[in-house]
Amino acid sequence: MSQSKENKSQTKAERQAKRHQEERANRRSMALYTLVGVVVVVAAVAMILWNSGILQRNLTAVEVNGSKYTVADVELYFNSAYNTTVNTSIQQYYTTPFNTSESTKDQVYDEETGQSWYDYLMEQALENLKSDTILAAKATEEGYTMSQEGQESLDANIKQLETAWLTSNYPSRESYVRTNFGSFMTYDRLVELINMQALASDYIRSQVEAVTHTDEDYQAYYAENADTLDTYTLTQFLFQATVNTVDDEGNTIEMTDEEKSAALEEAKAEQKALAEELQAKLEAGEDPAALAEEYSEQLYSSVISRRTVGSSLAAYPYSEWAMDESRQAGDVTLSEYDAGTGTVYNYYVVLFEGRELDESATHNVRHILVAAEQDEGASEPTQEQYDEAYAKAEELLNEWKAGEATEDSFAALATENSADSGSASDGGLISNITADSTYVDTFKDWALDPSRQSGDTGIVQNTGSSTKGWHIMYYVSSGDPIWKQTTANGLLNQDYENLVNAAVEGATVTESFGMNLVSGK
Repeated sequence: MSQSKENKSQTKAERQAKRHQEERANRRSMALYTLVGVVVVVAAVAMILWNSGILQRNLTAVEVNGSKYTVADVELYFNSAYNTTVNTSIQQYYTTPFNTSESTKDQVYDEETGQSWYDYLMEQALENLKSDTILAAKATEEGYTMSQEGQESLDANIKQLETAWLTSNYPSRESYVRTNFGSFMTYDRLVELINMQALASDYIRSQVEAVTHTDEDYQAYYAENADTLDTYTLTQFLFQATVNTVDDEGNTIEMTDEEKSAALEEAKAEQKALAEELQAKLEAGEDPAALAEEYSEQLYSSVISRRTVGSSLAAYPYSEWAMDESRQAGDVTLSEYDAGTGTVYNYYVVLFEGRELDESATHNVRHILVAAEQDEGASEPTQEQYDEAYAKAEELLNEWKAGEATEDSFAALATENSADSGSASDGGLISNITADSTYVDTFKDWALDPSRQSGDTGIVQNTGSSTKGWHIMYYVSSGDPIWKQTTANGLLNQDYENLVNAAVEGATVTESFGMNLVSGK
């Protein structure tokens, strides 16, 4: 072969090789583009499914003894645990237990273990879901029928749920449900879960009520739990250091974590100085009521000579100090509490005044609340509206007197006419009233009058609650002393825990892939 022919042959071979390389490259590019296209489509479909809530409403997150619960179900229980924890903390400490504007996953609950608030609240949620599932199943297996009271309460809750969106100005029932019970919850599923919770609650209540206790049980329980059953008399002053994150017009003030920390430290120094100043005056014997007046503008709150049962006192940061056996009347302490939010810090100045086994009697009454009409936007009914309500109260009381005039007939009248929905279903019965009860003063003072006799009636005004008007009162009787009533509540809680623990023993809780999609808060 000549040199020219050989060169031409090589040139042709090179061209063929190059073309094959280009074809292979094109095929690889096509495959790559196809793969990328598939990934984009899958991602788009996943996003559509996520936004539609189909995954959250159908994907299993947890199984309890074989009963499957979706992502939306678990989020409902998580949110319930979240709200309960926040509300309880606000009632006891006047602040939240963590920063509600940040994810609970990023906030530490237990410094020793590093457990986050999210993990802690999820534990509570799953425990509640487990007990509701097991108890409802046991009730069904045993053919348990809900009590009349339990059924009426359930029916009332469902009825309220059906119409709440109208009175709360939501565009639809479903939007109300999604806003208040989870972004992916549906009305029908919510009703199913509410029915399960109601059945479980009513069933375990019936089990607890069947347990009886002897006087020896009461004495033994008191001996073991005197710290939480005794009544303490304390004066408490609360100074609160805060960081203002909102301006006068309600706009958020942008601050870095460092700026918040510096602002809080400055506020803490100021409030602690005030607390130490007031503490010194208390220790010097100055009058607590006068000090409350003197520091009224600096104090967050104050209570003078408040009587508190130990079980309630246990929630405060100074409880161990107050319950110490060496504690003497006149002792004073300064106790600090970090809310953990980075913007709130509390200083409690506490004066110990005494501790006792409270033998004071509790009191039981029935009442009918007659609400006074109130103009829209008004904070108080007019005198004319109060007078009209009083006339109606007198009419109802006279109607009762003209009839059988018995406790049963009063109870029937209360069920039909009382504006207090909480007690109307029980014939207006309010039990175990004490001087520490939080009822309006007129109501409480009438019930605690030492001259009160069974069958006494009267009408007292109510200007101190959201529903203002008049209470038609019927005195039933005095009850167990406070210590025994508190002990009864303790035994009740103990019986509840024992029965629930026995019921759920051996139950299996299995987490599935869906738990990864539970967002929580």
